[in-house]
Amino acid sequence: EIKRVASIITLIPASNSTFPLFTVKFRNSTLGLGKISLSEPALTVPSSSCYLVQVETGDLGEVYKIRVSCDDVPGFKGWHLKSFHLQELHTKQELNFECNCWLTLRRGDKELVKEFPAVTEDQKTLPVYKYVVSVHIGDRWGAGTFANVYITLYGKRGDTGVRKLHTSLMKGRKFQRNKVDSFLVEAVSLSRLQKVVIGHDGEGYGAGMYLKMITVKESQDSDKEWVFPLWNWLDTHLGLCETVCEIVTV
Repeated sequence: EIKRVASIITLIPASNSTFPLFTVKFRNSTLGLGKISLSEPALTVPSSSCYLVQVETGDLGEVYKIRVSCDDVPGFKGWHLKSFHLQELHTKQELNFECNCWLTLRRGDKELVKEFPAVTEDQKTLPVYKYVVSVHIGDRWGAGTFANVYITLYGKRGDTGVRKLHTSLMKGRKFQRNKVDSFLVEAVSLSRLQKVVIGHDGEGYGAGMYLKMITVKESQDSDKEWVFPLWNWLDTHLGLCETVCEIVTV
């Protein structure tokens, strides 16, 4: 039985900006993933830029990371999140996350999704990696795409959630014929990678793409590489006749 737990979430931004639509996800070792959507603060502490949000959730178990994301709605210029605090109201147990990051596509890491590991006295803090995700497009007519491409990495220790691949480390247009584009996906360590789910939204003429493989490294300096081969179309009329597919590592 999952009990209901009332929690206080404190979001402290470093800039005086409009409260965006936030989604906070908690990952633990027993119950998987819990999700809370925060659209408006329940209480704004005057002159402190501190938002208090009280929510009722299922038992979160032992939380080892959080994922914070917000929507890039029209007029949203970004939000600088200084810290994040979670308190269980009955036991007074607290978890603190020092964030100090921008959630925006206009500065910093240009990301709307960030992950933070839990910091506790009795457990080692998990590392945060900037995974290098490389998308290998095949050498076929019409293999490239102008559609928006999304990926989720899955490992022994959870997943990254859906991430849009929007800023390539390579020059030129993304996802073009016989081209390899690399992207940084920052996440709390996933341990050994097991699979990826990749897909596109079908936007644009001839949106289908011929994908050879996905390769992933833990960092730009890492020698360890995971390979996820496909050699097939992500298209509504060719190959798999699907725009999203799951690929396991070899």
